[in-house]
Amino acid sequence: MKRKLTWKTIFLSIAGATLLVVVAGLVFTLAVGTAKTPNSGLIVKVFQPVPFDLMTHCGINELRSNGRYFQRVGGVLDDGSGNPPSGWGNPFQHGTLSVSGDNAVFRDKVGHVETFKVRHGATQFLTMCS
Repeated sequence: MKRKLTWKTIFLSIAGATLLVVVAGLVFTLAVGTAKTPNSGLIVKVFQPVPFDLMTHCGINELRSNGRYFQRVGGVLDDGSGNPPSGWGNPFQHGTLSVSGDNAVFRDKVGHVETFKVRHGATQFLTMCS
């Protein structure tokens, strides 16, 4: 049986589609915010922290997120023998990663906070850990 197309049906369809778009936009806004960079006025997307397993087996040095490679600010953090320092998991440390522009910040429940800078043009890690 065919339904008769009325203005009421059309209005309700448009209202439903609009509500869906608004809800989808709200969900996206909760996951991604914006922030102004100091002194530049440039607007960058700031992604909320996401669960992340940081490779620590050969010390804390590099990470990859969304196809971009980052290197730890301050160089490699290890125990002097190429292993993670005391208090770090091995081969991974579970935590969260926040990326904003060219910076990434790793945080875990133990209290570690490590900052990484993007390596522009990088297509692989600097070193491969065995």
